[in-house]
Amino acid sequence: MLNTKIVLLRHGACEGGNILRGHTDVVLSLAGKEQLNVAFSTLENSKTCNLAKNSTADLVVSSPLLRCSESAQAFAMQHNIDFVEQPGFMELNFGDWDGQLFSELYLQFAEQLDSYWANPWQHTPPNGETMQAFESRVDKAWDALLEQHKGKVIVLLTHGGVIRHLMAKSLGLKQCSGIYSALKLPYAATVVIDALDDGNQRYLTLNWGLE
Repeated sequence: MLNTKIVLLRHGACEGGNILRGHTDVVLSLAGKEQLNVAFSTLENSKTCNLAKNSTADLVVSSPLLRCSESAQAFAMQHNIDFVEQPGFMELNFGDWDGQLFSELYLQFAEQLDSYWANPWQHTPPNGETMQAFESRVDKAWDALLEQHKGKVIVLLTHGGVIRHLMAKSLGLKQCSGIYSALKLPYAATVVIDALDDGNQRYLTLNWGLE
């Protein structure tokens, strides 16, 4: 039996205002950087990943978008941990809505937005990525990560949509719109998933926060 521990960490608050961030590449705000600093400090002193003493993290993985990658790479370099960017863990691409202010979007597309939040598997943003394609992309990156790094401790800095999907996956939930529309996931939130592999099957356990 091999247990792989994945520490999922959402990026901090970003520059750009109250926009729909998908593939729009924006940097962290000063507040966002401080949020991640606090999260990293907690991680460094946790039982899960006690970097204050001896590094128990084997790998830092990040979405290539700047709001994740800059801080993730700096954290990995600080602790001399291997670092890799994985495009599969990017946020969903919202197409024509991507990067637009929510206030402007609701002035123009209120009905379409409400339909999307209610059931994103049946409604797709104009010229955007389908939810099925997004989840398939994340699943492929996730499966490859667990297969290549069995038994390791991995810090994955990524996005709210990605984390929500992986939480749903660990709970065996499929097409549960509430995971995306009703679950509040703060900036710099931390969620841990344990993946136990017995050689034939993989079992996921969701842990809210660090030990």
